[in-house]
Amino acid sequence: MTAADLAAGAMAALATVFVAWAVARSGGPMTASLLLLLAGSSIVAALARSWVRARCQPARRLVARADGSLWLQAAGQDPCRTTIGVGTRLIGPSVFLDLRVESSPVGERFRIWLTPFDVPSLAIRRCSVVLRRCGRAVRQ
Repeated sequence: MTAADLAAGAMAALATVFVAWAVARSGGPMTASLLLLLAGSSIVAALARSWVRARCQPARRLVARADGSLWLQAAGQDPCRTTIGVGTRLIGPSVFLDLRVESSPVGERFRIWLTPFDVPSLAIRRCSVVLRRCGRAVRQ
């Protein structure tokens, strides 16, 4: 679970409470406020369920080989060759990785936003060098 995941969960929970409070305070019907709370709570529950599912997955490691190829390694599994997807971005001091596993017949994708809170800044800088070498570094 990354810092971006936690921030998304916190923002969804706060937005749910704020919108329900604003509807109730403005004199709106109480059922609308309760429905908003129910909808927001289901979003937060879906996020929490995805976090639990992600924690059960084996840890993954992205390895850049000397020939420029990228390989995704998971504990107890064979390494899989990956390509960098169109969504990969350098965002300030962080990086959003959109990886497509080539060995998967359905083209399985892994997406993760890594910030300096998740991994050391040196690792993000190394990742940005690999992305530039692959021709996929885009600044936003």
